[in-house]
Parts: sequence; structure tokens; C-alpha cells
Amino acid sequence: MKSNIYIQKIFGLSLLICFVPPALSITDEEIIAALEAKKDWEAAYSLATSLAERKKTYQAWRDVAIKYAKFDTDDKAYLQAWQHAYTLNLIPTYQNFLKIRVQSPQNRHAIYAIFKLVRVSNTPSDYLTFLADFPDVVESIEALLKIQEIAWKIAVDANDPLVFDQFVITFIGAKQIVAAIDMAFYAEKQSIEKELHSVKSLELLENIARRLFNEARVAEKQQNRLVAARKYRLLNLENFRKTEVFIKLLDTEERLAYQKLKQDKTNEIAKSINDIFLAIKESLPAKLIEQMEQSVKNVKKPSQLEEIIALTKSQLEQQIKQVNENIKQGNLGHVGADIASFGTGSKIAQIIGRISSKFSKPQQVPRFFDD
Repeated sequence: MKSNIYIQKIFGLSLLICFVPPALSITDEEIIAALEAKKDWEAAYSLATSLAERKKTYQAWRDVAIKYAKFDTDDKAYLQAWQHAYTLNLIPTYQNFLKIRVQSPQNRHAIYAIFKLVRVSNTPSDYLTFLADFPDVVESIEALLKIQEIAWKIAVDANDPLVFDQFVITFIGAKQIVAAIDMAFYAEKQSIEKELHSVKSLELLENIARRLFNEARVAEKQQNRLVAARKYRLLNLENFRKTEVFIKLLDTEERLAYQKLKQDKTNEIAKSINDIFLAIKESLPAKLIEQMEQSVKNVKKPSQLEEIIALTKSQLEQQIKQVNENIKQGNLGHVGADIASFGTGSKIAQIIGRISSKFSKPQQVPRFFDD
């Protein structure tokens, strides 16, 4: 009988032991919290680093880099956070990484990585967001050129004079501006010629000519040089040469010169290209400027701007590759030397701000981007 009671007690005690958590089951997180409570930050940093090495996640390394920034003297946690962010390759992760150390030169690589993803999506909204977030980097110039390319394709597909006009007004200095002026003329010329095809009397012809002349005068008063110059040029079509309106047009000195308008726009494009060149040059490291000047001595064409942008991209790609290789090999002391110092890019920001203002006013936002 006694033996049965003893057996029951032993069995009950065994069950109790099974349900009592042993002291050794305390987690690393709890130990770290206890060390922090005791203000033993150095020991907490050491254990947190070991824990992050086991977890192998961006979030773990990011938390260590932020919480123990004072003890991360060799940038181990910070650089591991970068490498995990680069492996994930997501815009929100890069944006989060940028907040760890706002003034770090490594952020330049994160911004470039963000733009590479924006370039893959290739949507106006993503490019515009990038312009707003990072207006002082070379990639913002490329983003602007990409927006212009997309808007130009939409304008060409629409083949509408008013859409071409909106392109010229919105994208000051774009390389497609002169083409837009010409294509707006040919689009309206097609419409006029279609209308003239059914005209059989000089009176109807005179009415169309008078309408064009009046539209040109109204556009002049509204200071709309694009429309006014185009209407006057249309009046120079062979069909209108015998109308009274054309004779009146020859006698007046108030008409706008179409060729002068195009020349003014050509000069505007050249100035824009030069401004962008100087702005990019201001933002680049000295070594890259030297390389750039050897490759592109006199920047006069958009294609040369693209060459400069390509040089910048090549430089950043090489830097990222070298940085990641050194992190992988544990040569953290060499990482700083891998990162060339880029300039402030304030002139780039001025150019982007000038263009972006066109999108900030609802009444001026072009109808190109109906995503």
C-alpha cells in the first residue's frame, strides 16, 4: 500500500517538473534586455551582434546598428544591414536603410539601388516620386529624361496639336521640343487639308483663312506663341495664297515668325543641356569628373548627357560591387575607401525643382500620365 502511494508521489513530481520551465530556457532577447536594464550596453551589443549573425535578417542587423550605434565602431552592424537590404532589393527596405544614418555616404548606393528598381517599373508615377524624394542626385536627371520619353510617346500616339503644345510648355528644354513644334503643325495641317478637300468656293476658302487668322490673333493676345505661330504658318499653305487674308498677312508686321520660334526653342534646348551638364559636374567626385572631361569635352547633344549619366552609373556599380565584396570577406576597414564622395547636387535640385513645379499646379498638370 505504502509502495503504491510512493509511486504516485514520484509520478506526480515528475509531471510537475515537466511543466516547470528550466532556468536555462531564457531567451537571448531576455538576456539582452536584462543587460540593457543594468546599463551594460557593451555586453548587450556583443550578444545582440551574435544574435543577428544567427538570425541573418535585415531587421536584426538594422536594430543593432540603430540601438548600439555608439558601439558599432567598425560599422559591422550597419554594413551587414546594407548587405541584407541589397539582397532583399526592395524600395521600402532601401528607404528604411536611409534612415539609419542620414549623412552616411553609403546612402548614395541605396538611392542608386532605388532608382534601378524605379527604372524597372518605368512608370511616370514612380519617376515623379523619385524626383520628389531625391532631387539632388544624377539619377533625378535620368528620371526626368525618362518622364520626357514616356510623355513624348504618348503625345506622338495622340497626334494632337494641343497635346504637342502641352509637351512643349511642360518639358522646358526637352530634346523633343523642336520635333513637337513641327509635329503639331503637321497634325493640324492634315486636319485643315481634310477640311479643304470638300471646299469648292473661294468664299468658303476665305472663311477658313479668316478663322485661322482670327485664332492666331487671339493666341497672340493670350501670349500663346506656339498656337499663333502655327496658325500663321498654316495660312502660308498654297491653298490660301489667293485669299484676302493671306494678302493682309503679308502686309502686317505683327505675325510671329515660325522659324524664329523654332530657333528660340533650339537655343533653349542647348542652354538646358549645358545647365544639366554643369549641375551634374558639380555633384560628381573629382576622379569621375576627370574621366568625364576626357570622354565628353563639349557637351552639346542629349546623347552626350546620356554618356555622362552612364559614367556615373558605372562608377556606382563598381563601388557597390567593391563594398559588398569587402563586407563578404570581412575587410570592413577597407569599405570607407571604396566609397567616393559625391557633391551636394544643389544645382541638380534647382533644375529638377524648376521642372517639377509644372506638376505641382493642378491646372498645369499634363494629361500624359493617366496611370
